Amino acid sequence: MDNKTQSSSSMTTTSVFARSYQRVRKLCNLKNSASATESIKSLSDLCLAQAARREHHYRDNALPEALLKAFAVEPLTSGDARFVGREEPLQRLSVVIERWRAGHSSMLAVTGPQGCGLSSFLRQIERDCSSSDEFCYHQLTNRPYDTDNSLQMLTEIIGCKQPVKTIEELLEYLRQLPPKVFVIDNGHLLSSRVMSAHTAIRVFSSVMVASQPRHLWVLGCEEFAWRRLIYIHRAERYFNDLIELDMLSAAELNQCIAIREQMSGVTFDSTLTSGGSDLPDVLEKAFVTLYKLSNGKPDLAFFYYLRSLQLNRESQRMERLSLEALDFNALKSLLSEELFTLAEIAVHGRMTIDEHCALFRSSHEESWLLLEHLYQQCLLDRIEDSDNMAYRLMPLYSEIISHHLTNANYLY
Repeated sequence: MDNKTQSSSSMTTTSVFARSYQRVRKLCNLKNSASATESIKSLSDLCLAQAARREHHYRDNALPEALLKAFAVEPLTSGDARFVGREEPLQRLSVVIERWRAGHSSMLAVTGPQGCGLSSFLRQIERDCSSSDEFCYHQLTNRPYDTDNSLQMLTEIIGCKQPVKTIEELLEYLRQLPPKVFVIDNGHLLSSRVMSAHTAIRVFSSVMVASQPRHLWVLGCEEFAWRRLIYIHRAERYFNDLIELDMLSAAELNQCIAIREQMSGVTFDSTLTSGGSDLPDVLEKAFVTLYKLSNGKPDLAFFYYLRSLQLNRESQRMERLSLEALDFNALKSLLSEELFTLAEIAVHGRMTIDEHCALFRSSHEESWLLLEHLYQQCLLDRIEDSDNMAYRLMPLYSEIISHHLTNANYLY
């Protein structure tokens, strides 16, 4: 595609975003406070982030499939060589499991910012379990709203095949099971300001607390949702142990990238185009820049890293190019209702259109247009593998968005 075609495509996309933006403002009965030119410019700033959704981007740079596979962002299974660091949290985890084996009742919460590798960490728990330990990992995909819904989800988690109508029946089934480690991922789906969801949370907490003398429950929950669970439900009272994960340190990120490069088997060109500078010095500076741009967030670091590579057609080796930062200044131009929406999604983990309607008392059309507008700006991502389509913060930029919301006093 030539420059003229690319420019035309970009203008067309920006125009679509601008029209969507104006429709949202009209539905919300908002006056235009900026010119059309200013509106389009603020939208085009975030259009730079569209590369995150362009699957053909890496193909255009002829990146080898082995390299893309090595730097995939899916959660790592137990024992995957790409899992690095986390020595101190893993040691604490081992202590919790040993105490449980010794007969001490325990419940463990593991929290961390979205994209820190929480799911990968939870899947490593199986590695610490012995061959005699029963282990179950379950990832929540929907938010429970009432007692029946919660009981149905819990029966699936514990593997109960018979119908269960009460908490007592479920607890009786759990008492008959051998001691088991139950890991529940996506625990942020238990956090909700929708009134009916409070009953569902109480069902989950009742079952976990009542059965903890026999079973070890581990709940993985994103940090803002965990704070909400503490504020509203005093969740910290029920958990004996808490492990708080952070983004990767500079050393951990360096090791992570080095291991993935090695696993890919890709050969890199040692010939530099930066005036013959010393290779180790250039790589060290590039890594410092990479860590600064990503703040240790693995998926964002991988995105920047892969964007800085291209295939040398002559040598058939990968070349390292300069890192190019994305521009997020358009965050400063968002309206208050857009910022409040992003903040609630950060706390809930994900949000459906119906949930947005209930929380913001808006019509279905208003909620859909607002969420879709934020999606088109690459601030939200769609989750379409559930019964009801939901939106979450764009995984790559979740930390940047959350940081902006915190500084603007929309997120606490």
